[in-house]
Amino acid sequence: MSPPARLDPARLDPAVWAPWPGLPDVVAAIARDGDTTRVVGGAVRNALLGEPVSDVDLATTARPETVIARARAAGLKAVPTGIDHGTITVVARHHGYEVTTLREDVETFGRHAVVRFATDWRADAFRRDFTINALYADLDGTIHDYSTGLADVVARRVRFIGDAATRIREDYLRILRFFRFHARYGAGAPDAESLDACLAHLDGLKTLSAERIGQEMLKLVAAPNVGTTLALMHEHLIVERVARMAVETAAVPRLHALAADGRIPGPDPALLVAALLPVDTDPVEAAFALWDCWRLSNAIRDRAAAAARTAAAIPALADARAARVLLYRVGATAWLDGIALAAARHPPGDAIAGRWLDWRAIAAANPPPRLPITGKDLVAAGLAPGPAIGAALARAEAAWEAGDFTSPRSELLARALSSADQDQP
Repeated sequence: MSPPARLDPARLDPAVWAPWPGLPDVVAAIARDGDTTRVVGGAVRNALLGEPVSDVDLATTARPETVIARARAAGLKAVPTGIDHGTITVVARHHGYEVTTLREDVETFGRHAVVRFATDWRADAFRRDFTINALYADLDGTIHDYSTGLADVVARRVRFIGDAATRIREDYLRILRFFRFHARYGAGAPDAESLDACLAHLDGLKTLSAERIGQEMLKLVAAPNVGTTLALMHEHLIVERVARMAVETAAVPRLHALAADGRIPGPDPALLVAALLPVDTDPVEAAFALWDCWRLSNAIRDRAAAAARTAAAIPALADARAARVLLYRVGATAWLDGIALAAARHPPGDAIAGRWLDWRAIAAANPPPRLPITGKDLVAAGLAPGPAIGAALARAEAAWEAGDFTSPRSELLARALSSADQDQP
Protein backbone atom coordinates (compact mmCIF):
# COMPACT_ATOMS: atom_id res chain seq x y z
CA MET A 1 0.00 0.00 0.00
CA SER A 2 1.34 3.42 -0.92
CA PRO A 3 2.10 5.76 2.00
CA PRO A 4 0.05 8.89 2.63
CA ALA A 5 0.80 11.66 0.16
CA ARG A 6 3.11 14.52 1.00
CA LEU A 7 1.97 17.63 -0.73
CA ASP A 8 1.44 21.34 -0.43
CA PRO A 9 -2.27 21.54 0.35
CA ALA A 10 -2.49 25.02 -1.12
CA ARG A 11 -1.44 24.44 -4.71
CA LEU A 12 0.03 22.22 -7.40
CA ASP A 13 3.19 22.86 -9.34
CA PRO A 14 1.86 24.24 -12.66
CA ALA A 15 4.45 22.08 -14.42
CA VAL A 16 2.22 19.04 -13.84
CA TRP A 17 0.16 20.18 -16.85
CA ALA A 18 3.20 20.34 -19.17
CA PRO A 19 2.41 16.96 -20.80
CA TRP A 20 -0.89 18.50 -21.96
CA PRO A 21 0.20 21.32 -24.29
CA GLY A 22 -3.32 21.90 -25.60
CA LEU A 23 -4.78 22.47 -22.14
CA PRO A 24 -3.96 26.22 -21.93
CA ASP A 25 -5.51 26.71 -25.38
CA VAL A 26 -8.79 25.14 -24.26
CA VAL A 27 -8.95 27.07 -21.00
CA ALA A 28 -8.09 30.36 -22.68
CA ALA A 29 -10.78 29.82 -25.31
CA ILE A 30 -13.57 29.06 -22.82
CA ALA A 31 -12.70 31.12 -19.73
CA ARG A 32 -13.91 34.47 -21.08
CA ASP A 33 -16.51 37.10 -20.35
CA GLY A 34 -16.76 36.24 -16.67
CA ASP A 35 -16.74 32.44 -17.03
CA THR A 36 -14.28 30.25 -15.15
CA THR A 37 -12.78 26.95 -16.26
CA ARG A 38 -10.84 24.55 -14.02
CA VAL A 39 -9.30 21.09 -14.13
CA VAL A 40 -11.46 18.70 -12.13
CA GLY A 41 -11.54 15.23 -10.61
CA GLY A 42 -9.06 12.46 -11.23
CA ALA A 43 -6.44 14.63 -12.90
CA VAL A 44 -6.21 16.82 -9.80
CA ARG A 45 -6.24 13.85 -7.44
CA ASN A 46 -3.49 11.99 -9.29
CA ALA A 47 -1.38 15.10 -9.77
CA LEU A 48 -1.50 15.71 -6.03
CA LEU A 49 -0.46 12.12 -5.39
CA GLY A 50 2.33 12.24 -7.95
CA GLU A 51 0.68 9.45 -9.91
CA PRO A 52 0.18 9.27 -13.69
CA VAL A 53 -2.57 11.43 -15.16
CA SER A 54 -4.22 9.57 -18.03
CA ASP A 55 -6.60 12.33 -19.11
CA VAL A 56 -7.61 15.84 -18.11
CA ASP A 57 -11.25 16.83 -17.63
CA LEU A 58 -12.44 20.39 -17.20
CA ALA A 59 -15.41 22.01 -15.48
CA THR A 60 -16.71 25.41 -16.49
CA THR A 61 -19.41 27.93 -15.70
CA ALA A 62 -19.95 28.46 -19.43
CA ARG A 63 -23.03 26.76 -20.90
CA PRO A 64 -22.49 23.96 -23.44
CA GLU A 65 -23.52 26.01 -26.47
CA THR A 66 -21.15 28.74 -25.35
CA VAL A 67 -18.31 26.24 -24.98
CA ILE A 68 -18.88 25.07 -28.55
CA ALA A 69 -19.02 28.58 -29.96
CA ARG A 70 -15.93 29.80 -28.13
CA ALA A 71 -13.89 26.70 -28.93
CA ARG A 72 -14.70 26.91 -32.63
CA ALA A 73 -14.02 30.65 -32.67
CA ALA A 74 -10.55 29.85 -31.33
CA GLY A 75 -9.98 27.35 -34.14
CA LEU A 76 -10.50 24.29 -31.93
CA LYS A 77 -12.67 21.29 -32.74
CA ALA A 78 -15.71 20.93 -30.47
CA VAL A 79 -17.76 17.72 -30.41
CA PRO A 80 -21.05 17.53 -28.42
CA THR A 81 -20.30 14.11 -26.95
CA GLY A 82 -22.74 14.50 -24.04
CA ILE A 83 -24.45 17.80 -24.56
CA ASP A 84 -27.64 16.82 -22.69
CA HIS A 85 -25.50 16.55 -19.57
CA GLY A 86 -23.32 19.50 -20.48
CA THR A 87 -20.26 17.70 -21.81
CA ILE A 88 -18.38 18.89 -24.89
CA THR A 89 -15.13 17.31 -26.08
CA VAL A 90 -12.74 20.02 -27.22
CA VAL A 91 -9.77 18.87 -29.28
CA ALA A 92 -6.53 20.84 -29.03
CA ARG A 93 -3.15 19.72 -30.34
CA HIS A 94 -4.48 16.27 -31.18
CA HIS A 95 -5.91 15.55 -27.73
CA GLY A 96 -9.52 15.65 -26.55
CA TYR A 97 -10.53 17.38 -23.32
CA GLU A 98 -13.98 16.76 -21.86
CA VAL A 99 -15.41 20.09 -20.79
CA THR A 100 -18.54 19.90 -18.64
CA THR A 101 -20.73 22.77 -17.51
CA LEU A 102 -21.31 22.97 -13.76
CA ARG A 103 -24.47 21.07 -12.85
CA GLU A 104 -26.99 20.48 -10.13
CA ASP A 105 -29.01 17.26 -9.99
CA VAL A 106 -32.76 17.67 -10.33
CA GLU A 107 -33.50 13.92 -10.31
CA THR A 108 -31.00 11.11 -9.84
CA PHE A 109 -31.40 7.55 -11.07
CA GLY A 110 -28.01 6.11 -11.88
CA ARG A 111 -26.05 7.52 -14.76
CA HIS A 112 -29.21 9.01 -16.31
CA ALA A 113 -29.72 11.86 -13.82
CA VAL A 114 -31.74 14.93 -14.82
CA VAL A 115 -29.56 17.98 -14.34
CA ARG A 116 -29.73 21.73 -14.70
CA PHE A 117 -26.75 23.86 -15.56
CA ALA A 118 -25.40 26.14 -12.85
CA THR A 119 -22.55 28.40 -11.83
CA ASP A 120 -22.16 27.26 -8.21
CA TRP A 121 -18.86 25.40 -7.79
CA ARG A 122 -19.78 24.04 -4.36
CA ALA A 123 -23.07 22.62 -5.65
CA ASP A 124 -21.21 21.00 -8.52
CA ALA A 125 -18.73 19.45 -6.09
CA PHE A 126 -21.46 18.03 -3.88
CA ARG A 127 -23.08 16.11 -6.74
CA ARG A 128 -19.87 14.08 -7.20
CA ASP A 129 -19.14 10.73 -5.54
CA PHE A 130 -16.02 11.01 -3.36
CA THR A 131 -14.21 13.92 -1.77
CA ILE A 132 -10.96 13.01 -3.53
CA ASN A 133 -12.79 13.30 -6.87
CA ALA A 134 -14.34 16.69 -6.04
CA LEU A 135 -11.21 18.81 -6.25
CA TYR A 136 -10.65 21.59 -8.79
CA ALA A 137 -7.44 23.25 -9.90
CA ASP A 138 -6.55 26.36 -11.89
CA LEU A 139 -3.69 26.13 -14.36
CA ASP A 140 -1.52 28.18 -11.99
CA GLY A 141 -1.82 25.31 -9.48
CA THR A 142 -4.38 26.86 -7.12
CA ILE A 143 -6.56 24.15 -5.55
CA HIS A 144 -10.26 24.63 -4.83
CA ASP A 145 -11.63 22.25 -2.19
CA TYR A 146 -15.28 22.51 -1.15
CA SER A 147 -15.27 19.59 1.29
CA THR A 148 -12.37 17.64 2.80
CA GLY A 149 -10.85 16.46 -0.44
CA LEU A 150 -7.31 17.68 0.20
CA ALA A 151 -7.16 16.18 3.69
CA ASP A 152 -8.54 12.90 2.36
CA VAL A 153 -5.98 12.80 -0.46
CA VAL A 154 -3.19 13.35 2.06
CA ALA A 155 -4.57 10.58 4.31
CA ARG A 156 -5.43 8.34 1.35
CA ARG A 157 -8.96 8.13 2.67
CA VAL A 158 -11.88 7.42 0.34
CA ARG A 159 -15.10 9.03 1.60
CA PHE A 160 -18.39 9.93 0.03
CA ILE A 161 -18.92 13.63 -0.31
CA GLY A 162 -21.77 14.86 1.85
CA ASP A 163 -24.19 12.21 3.09
CA ALA A 164 -22.96 8.75 2.08
CA ALA A 165 -26.41 7.14 1.91
CA THR A 166 -27.69 9.93 -0.33
CA ARG A 167 -24.74 9.57 -2.71
CA ILE A 168 -25.31 5.82 -2.92
CA ARG A 169 -29.04 6.09 -3.58
CA GLU A 170 -28.24 8.44 -6.46
CA ASP A 171 -26.36 5.60 -8.16
CA TYR A 172 -25.86 2.19 -6.57
CA LEU A 173 -22.78 1.57 -8.69
CA ARG A 174 -21.05 3.86 -6.22
CA ILE A 175 -20.95 0.92 -3.80
CA LEU A 176 -18.57 -0.94 -6.09
CA ARG A 177 -16.75 2.28 -6.93
CA PHE A 178 -16.14 2.86 -3.21
CA PHE A 179 -14.37 -0.48 -2.90
CA ARG A 180 -12.50 0.03 -6.16
CA PHE A 181 -11.25 3.49 -5.19
CA HIS A 182 -10.25 2.27 -1.72
CA ALA A 183 -8.26 -0.55 -3.34
CA ARG A 184 -6.59 1.91 -5.68
CA TYR A 185 -6.08 5.00 -3.51
CA GLY A 186 -6.94 4.08 0.07
CA ALA A 187 -4.68 3.25 3.00
CA GLY A 188 -5.64 1.43 6.16
CA ALA A 189 -9.20 0.51 7.04
CA PRO A 190 -12.02 1.89 4.87
CA ASP A 191 -13.89 4.95 6.08
CA ALA A 192 -16.40 3.56 8.59
CA GLU A 193 -19.35 5.78 7.66
CA SER A 194 -18.91 5.11 3.96
CA LEU A 195 -18.52 1.36 4.49
CA ASP A 196 -21.61 1.17 6.71
CA ALA A 197 -23.65 3.01 4.09
CA CYS A 198 -22.47 0.62 1.38
CA LEU A 199 -23.35 -2.44 3.43
CA ALA A 200 -26.77 -1.02 4.26
CA HIS A 201 -27.65 -0.53 0.59
CA LEU A 202 -26.36 -3.75 -0.99
CA ASP A 203 -29.83 -4.63 -2.27
CA GLY A 204 -29.46 -1.70 -4.66
CA LEU A 205 -26.81 -3.61 -6.59
CA LYS A 206 -29.50 -5.76 -8.18
CA THR A 207 -30.85 -2.67 -9.97
CA LEU A 208 -27.61 -2.24 -11.93
CA SER A 209 -27.05 -3.51 -15.45
CA ALA A 210 -24.70 -6.44 -16.03
CA GLU A 211 -22.46 -4.27 -18.21
CA ARG A 212 -21.93 -1.63 -15.53
CA ILE A 213 -21.17 -4.23 -12.87
CA GLY A 214 -18.77 -6.08 -15.15
CA GLN A 215 -16.87 -2.95 -16.14
CA GLU A 216 -16.51 -1.89 -12.50
CA MET A 217 -15.41 -5.32 -11.31
CA LEU A 218 -12.73 -5.53 -13.99
CA LYS A 219 -11.35 -2.21 -12.80
CA LEU A 220 -11.56 -3.35 -9.18
CA VAL A 221 -9.58 -6.58 -9.57
CA ALA A 222 -6.98 -4.69 -11.61
CA ALA A 223 -6.12 -2.44 -8.64
CA PRO A 224 -2.63 -3.46 -7.44
CA ASN A 225 -3.58 -3.18 -3.75
CA VAL A 226 -6.88 -5.03 -4.05
CA GLY A 227 -6.11 -7.83 -1.57
CA THR A 228 -7.58 -6.56 1.70
CA THR A 229 -10.43 -4.82 -0.09
CA LEU A 230 -11.41 -7.96 -1.96
CA ALA A 231 -11.20 -9.98 1.26
CA LEU A 232 -13.55 -7.48 2.91
CA MET A 233 -15.99 -7.71 0.02
CA HIS A 234 -15.78 -11.51 0.17
CA GLU A 235 -16.48 -11.41 3.91
CA HIS A 236 -19.76 -9.61 3.21
CA LEU A 237 -20.49 -11.77 0.12
CA ILE A 238 -20.50 -8.71 -2.13
CA VAL A 239 -18.51 -10.33 -4.91
CA GLU A 240 -20.75 -13.38 -4.74
CA ARG A 241 -23.79 -11.14 -4.89
CA VAL A 242 -22.74 -9.44 -8.12
CA ALA A 243 -21.25 -12.62 -9.63
CA ARG A 244 -24.25 -14.74 -8.72
CA MET A 245 -21.90 -17.62 -7.97
CA ALA A 246 -19.29 -18.72 -5.46
CA VAL A 247 -15.93 -17.13 -6.18
CA GLU A 248 -12.31 -17.41 -5.10
CA THR A 249 -10.51 -14.22 -4.08
CA ALA A 250 -7.12 -15.17 -2.62
CA ALA A 251 -5.41 -15.68 -5.99
CA VAL A 252 -6.18 -12.17 -7.26
CA PRO A 253 -3.80 -10.26 -4.95
CA ARG A 254 -1.24 -13.06 -5.30
CA LEU A 255 -1.21 -12.51 -9.07
CA HIS A 256 -0.48 -8.84 -8.43
CA ALA A 257 2.29 -9.81 -6.01
CA LEU A 258 3.87 -12.14 -8.58
CA ALA A 259 3.76 -9.31 -11.12
CA ALA A 260 5.29 -6.85 -8.63
CA ASP A 261 8.13 -9.34 -8.01
CA GLY A 262 8.73 -9.68 -11.73
CA ARG A 263 7.75 -13.36 -11.80
CA ILE A 264 4.94 -12.79 -14.30
CA PRO A 265 3.84 -9.86 -16.47
CA GLY A 266 1.20 -7.58 -15.00
CA PRO A 267 -1.95 -9.73 -14.89
CA ASP A 268 -4.45 -8.80 -17.58
CA PRO A 269 -8.26 -8.81 -17.08
CA ALA A 270 -8.75 -12.35 -18.40
CA LEU A 271 -6.28 -13.84 -15.93
CA LEU A 272 -7.80 -11.88 -13.05
CA VAL A 273 -11.25 -13.14 -14.03
CA ALA A 274 -9.86 -16.68 -14.12
CA ALA A 275 -8.58 -16.18 -10.58
CA LEU A 276 -12.15 -15.56 -9.42
CA LEU A 277 -13.50 -18.81 -10.85
CA PRO A 278 -14.20 -21.52 -8.24
CA VAL A 279 -11.68 -24.36 -8.31
CA ASP A 280 -14.22 -27.11 -7.65
CA THR A 281 -16.38 -26.51 -10.73
CA ASP A 282 -15.93 -26.95 -14.45
CA PRO A 283 -13.83 -23.91 -15.49
CA VAL A 284 -15.55 -23.56 -18.85
CA GLU A 285 -19.03 -23.58 -17.30
CA ALA A 286 -17.91 -21.10 -14.63
CA ALA A 287 -16.30 -18.78 -17.19
CA PHE A 288 -19.45 -18.82 -19.31
CA ALA A 289 -21.61 -18.10 -16.25
CA LEU A 290 -19.51 -15.08 -15.29
CA TRP A 291 -19.38 -13.95 -18.92
CA ASP A 292 -23.16 -13.94 -19.03
CA CYS A 293 -23.49 -12.28 -15.62
CA TRP A 294 -21.05 -9.43 -16.34
CA ARG A 295 -21.37 -9.23 -20.13
CA LEU A 296 -17.67 -9.86 -20.54
CA SER A 297 -16.10 -10.03 -23.97
CA ASN A 298 -15.79 -13.40 -25.66
CA ALA A 299 -12.01 -12.98 -25.64
CA ILE A 300 -11.90 -12.57 -21.84
CA ARG A 301 -14.30 -15.50 -21.35
CA ASP A 302 -12.34 -17.89 -23.55
CA ARG A 303 -8.93 -16.94 -22.18
CA ALA A 304 -10.15 -17.13 -18.57
CA ALA A 305 -11.61 -20.59 -19.19
CA ALA A 306 -8.39 -21.81 -20.82
CA ALA A 307 -6.28 -20.38 -17.99
CA ALA A 308 -8.40 -22.03 -15.30
CA ARG A 309 -8.52 -25.35 -17.14
CA THR A 310 -4.74 -25.33 -17.59
CA ALA A 311 -4.13 -24.32 -13.97
CA ALA A 312 -6.16 -27.32 -12.85
CA ALA A 313 -3.88 -29.60 -14.90
CA ILE A 314 -0.57 -28.12 -13.70
CA PRO A 315 -0.40 -29.94 -10.31
CA ALA A 316 -0.62 -33.34 -12.00
CA LEU A 317 2.47 -32.76 -14.15
CA ALA A 318 5.27 -35.11 -13.14
CA ASP A 319 8.20 -33.51 -14.93
CA ALA A 320 9.30 -31.12 -17.64
CA ARG A 321 8.44 -33.63 -20.37
CA ALA A 322 4.84 -33.76 -19.18
CA ALA A 323 4.91 -29.97 -19.06
CA ARG A 324 5.96 -29.83 -22.71
CA VAL A 325 3.07 -32.10 -23.62
CA LEU A 326 0.59 -29.82 -21.86
CA LEU A 327 2.14 -26.77 -23.54
CA TYR A 328 1.66 -28.47 -26.90
CA ARG A 329 -1.98 -29.25 -26.13
CA VAL A 330 -3.11 -25.89 -24.76
CA GLY A 331 -0.84 -23.41 -26.54
CA ALA A 332 1.56 -20.80 -25.18
CA THR A 333 -0.99 -18.28 -23.89
CA ALA A 334 -3.02 -20.77 -21.84
CA TRP A 335 0.23 -22.38 -20.65
CA LEU A 336 1.65 -19.12 -19.28
CA ASP A 337 -1.71 -18.04 -17.83
CA GLY A 338 -2.26 -21.45 -16.27
CA ILE A 339 1.12 -21.51 -14.56
CA ALA A 340 0.60 -18.01 -13.17
CA LEU A 341 -2.85 -18.95 -11.85
CA ALA A 342 -1.72 -22.28 -10.41
CA ALA A 343 1.15 -20.57 -8.61
CA ALA A 344 -1.14 -17.81 -7.32
CA ARG A 345 -3.43 -20.39 -5.79
CA HIS A 346 -0.59 -21.37 -3.43
CA PRO A 347 0.83 -19.28 -0.57
CA PRO A 348 3.65 -16.88 -1.43
CA GLY A 349 7.03 -18.58 -1.43
CA ASP A 350 5.58 -22.06 -1.91
CA ALA A 351 8.35 -24.25 -3.36
CA ILE A 352 6.07 -26.18 -5.71
CA ALA A 353 4.57 -22.97 -7.05
CA GLY A 354 8.09 -21.67 -7.58
CA ARG A 355 8.97 -24.73 -9.65
CA TRP A 356 5.90 -24.16 -11.81
CA LEU A 357 6.93 -20.58 -12.39
CA ASP A 358 10.33 -21.81 -13.52
CA TRP A 359 8.49 -23.87 -16.13
CA ARG A 360 7.36 -20.67 -17.81
CA ALA A 361 10.66 -20.73 -19.67
CA ILE A 362 9.58 -23.94 -21.40
CA ALA A 363 7.25 -21.90 -23.61
CA ALA A 364 10.15 -19.78 -24.85
CA ALA A 365 12.46 -22.75 -25.37
CA ASN A 366 9.80 -24.99 -26.89
CA PRO A 367 7.45 -23.18 -29.24
CA PRO A 368 4.45 -25.47 -29.76
CA PRO A 369 5.54 -27.78 -32.63
CA ARG A 370 3.43 -29.14 -35.45
CA LEU A 371 2.75 -32.83 -35.92
CA PRO A 372 4.97 -33.65 -38.92
CA ILE A 373 2.31 -35.71 -40.71
CA THR A 374 -1.13 -34.72 -41.96
CA GLY A 375 -4.25 -36.36 -43.25
CA LYS A 376 -3.05 -35.75 -46.79
CA ASP A 377 0.06 -37.81 -46.03
CA LEU A 378 -2.10 -40.72 -44.87
CA VAL A 379 -4.32 -40.55 -47.95
CA ALA A 380 -1.21 -40.49 -50.14
CA ALA A 381 -0.02 -43.62 -48.28
CA GLY A 382 -3.24 -45.42 -49.24
CA LEU A 383 -5.60 -44.79 -46.30
CA ALA A 384 -9.15 -44.07 -47.42
CA PRO A 385 -10.58 -40.66 -46.46
CA GLY A 386 -13.01 -40.78 -43.54
CA PRO A 387 -13.05 -41.36 -39.76
CA ALA A 388 -10.03 -43.65 -39.96
CA ILE A 389 -7.86 -40.64 -40.80
CA GLY A 390 -8.60 -38.96 -37.49
CA ALA A 391 -7.99 -42.15 -35.52
CA ALA A 392 -4.69 -42.74 -37.29
CA LEU A 393 -3.52 -39.18 -36.65
CA ALA A 394 -4.46 -39.55 -32.99
CA ARG A 395 -2.25 -42.64 -32.71
CA ALA A 396 0.63 -40.80 -34.31
CA GLU A 397 0.15 -37.79 -32.06
CA ALA A 398 0.11 -39.94 -28.92
CA ALA A 399 3.37 -41.56 -29.99
CA TRP A 400 4.87 -38.18 -30.79
CA GLU A 401 3.99 -36.81 -27.34
CA ALA A 402 5.33 -39.95 -25.66
CA GLY A 403 8.59 -39.52 -27.53
CA ASP A 404 8.89 -35.89 -26.36
CA PHE A 405 8.26 -34.64 -29.92
CA THR A 406 11.47 -36.15 -31.27
CA SER A 407 10.10 -39.13 -33.24
CA PRO A 408 11.03 -38.95 -36.93
CA ARG A 409 8.32 -38.47 -39.51
CA SER A 410 8.77 -41.94 -40.97
CA GLU A 411 8.20 -43.58 -37.59
CA LEU A 412 5.06 -41.52 -36.96
CA LEU A 413 3.69 -42.37 -40.39
CA ALA A 414 4.27 -46.05 -39.74
CA ARG A 415 2.56 -45.80 -36.34
CA ALA A 416 -0.42 -44.05 -37.89
CA LEU A 417 -0.83 -46.75 -40.51
CA SER A 418 0.02 -49.70 -38.25
CA SER A 419 -3.54 -50.37 -37.12
CA ALA A 420 -5.38 -48.58 -39.88
CA ASP A 421 -7.17 -51.73 -40.94
CA GLN A 422 -9.14 -51.91 -37.72
CA ASP A 423 -10.41 -48.41 -38.31
CA GLN A 424 -11.73 -49.21 -41.76
CA PRO A 425 -15.48 -49.87 -42.05
